[in-house]
Amino acid sequence: MSERPTTPVQDAMPTTRGLNFFLEDPNLEFVCSSVLDAAALERARPHLVALGALAGDELEALAAQADRHGPVLRPFDECGRRVDEIVFHPAYREMERLAFGRFGLAAMSHRDGVLGWPGRVPHVVKYALSYLFSQSEFGLLCPVNMTDSSARMLRRHGSAELQARYVPRLTTTDPAELWQGTQWMTEKTGGSDAGAAVTVARRDADGTWRLWGDKWFCSNANCDLALTLARPEGAPAGTRGLAMFLVPKRLPDGTKNAWVINRLKDKLGSRSMATGEVTYQGAVGYLIGELGRGFKQMMEMVNGSRLSNAMRAAGIMRRCVLESLTHARGRAAFGSALADLPLLRAGLVEMLLDAEAAASVVLHGAALFDGADAGRAEDARLLRVWTPIAKGWITARARWVASEAMNVRAGNGYTEEWPNARLLRDSYLGAIWEGTTSIVALDVQRAVLKDGAFAPLAGFIGRRLETVGEPAAKPGADLVRTALAEIAERTLAWPRLPKPERELDARPVADTLYHALAASLLLAEGQQLRERSGDCRKLLAALLYVRRWLRPPAPLAPLFPPEALGWLDALADWTPVPAEALATA
Repeated sequence: MSERPTTPVQDAMPTTRGLNFFLEDPNLEFVCSSVLDAAALERARPHLVALGALAGDELEALAAQADRHGPVLRPFDECGRRVDEIVFHPAYREMERLAFGRFGLAAMSHRDGVLGWPGRVPHVVKYALSYLFSQSEFGLLCPVNMTDSSARMLRRHGSAELQARYVPRLTTTDPAELWQGTQWMTEKTGGSDAGAAVTVARRDADGTWRLWGDKWFCSNANCDLALTLARPEGAPAGTRGLAMFLVPKRLPDGTKNAWVINRLKDKLGSRSMATGEVTYQGAVGYLIGELGRGFKQMMEMVNGSRLSNAMRAAGIMRRCVLESLTHARGRAAFGSALADLPLLRAGLVEMLLDAEAAASVVLHGAALFDGADAGRAEDARLLRVWTPIAKGWITARARWVASEAMNVRAGNGYTEEWPNARLLRDSYLGAIWEGTTSIVALDVQRAVLKDGAFAPLAGFIGRRLETVGEPAAKPGADLVRTALAEIAERTLAWPRLPKPERELDARPVADTLYHALAASLLLAEGQQLRERSGDCRKLLAALLYVRRWLRPPAPLAPLFPPEALGWLDALADWTPVPAEALATA
């Protein structure tokens, strides 16, 4: 046998394992400080630090295990009785205890005192915590959000009896008492076209509703309660005839309800979470709200969930940026660190800007939830268009960021031993859940045409731009105003356009609205940082974002000038940036 080498070998394979994902991300704390009062942020910070530490270590290890050892369907018990039990790896069960129990992510919007909070935890804090959680585990946050949303829908539209029976179980932080919720809408006849649903609801002589039919893509298939759509016999076709029902897995007397899980989906990503195909065989369902309003109620649930979806995608983007920076700074090639190579440096800047913009859009959107719940009508109007705008762009862009991060790590990134493959696979689902990218763009168009959503959003963006007083940043603000004016002109023409031409306009307008919104938030945050400390770091990020998305370069020109790329380390590390640097953008 040959002797081992006596000189140490540098493996040059840097890892993020053991890092605190909150402490490594000063941008997250800064954005939180711009939408939370100081007392709330001080109360939230220990929990953010704790979850950041978990995400960089224990949670990452659990997520990797649960991804490799997915759920298994056990349709029958040892006596041949139908049980439809889903068996999870212990790692997934431990993640459930962290999410639902220790941090109360599904309960904190419904119960006082979660995490010791005086009253309900603000949505901003919930989304910031979930943003950290999603950087290691994507799939479980679907059940968390669906359970949270199910409780929200029951509180808004359910009878007093149903609320008393089920809301406490949906909102407990005791894993032994918890009942998880979900929504099942997709059928073989259509996913995006919900009006094509053929599941039937029939009423017994005693008034009991029973459901018959198949649901094709059932996320959180191990749920205890499912909100679902069905068409009562005799109801009209299309979405107008759909009603919403609550279908429990077990009836009040403890017997199993009449629905079965046919199989679990073999998915590209979100492998830890069970998705199945379900058949209702006369399952008892409890009517939620009014007959004929089921689709509107379901879309209310979907639209609320879209911001959670965008948050998870934003978390993936941030994790990819951290992985890429850690690798590129610690790996050498051609005599220097990878992070010093111009082309790679440009890619890192672009990824960082996309992730930072996404975090701002998501957390400011979460603040709107707090305002809407407090009765502020303007915040509720903004949410109608904000959530599809955020969901459409962020989930689509996450796929590019995850792909680029794999490219940065190269061969190692392509293997399952590193997190990149899981992040890439998970990134693809966000753009499909709660409406594909094109469907969501059409929903933005519908919000503009039918709900008058452009004016309040343009007003919000305009107010952010008015706060920008730094002279070197004003040209960036003017470019955002120009983009808004162009959008206003185009949307005014929509009612006169033929339908095909109008629909082709939906996605470019939705994308540009997102960039205008994101840029206005970055610019306003940059002005805040400038006034607090004199630091122009955030203003530089905002101007580079505007340059990338609202002032694209000529086809043969680089995305960013070389002098701007020199500020990558300051942008990544949040070290002070002088006002002179703004000229490089």
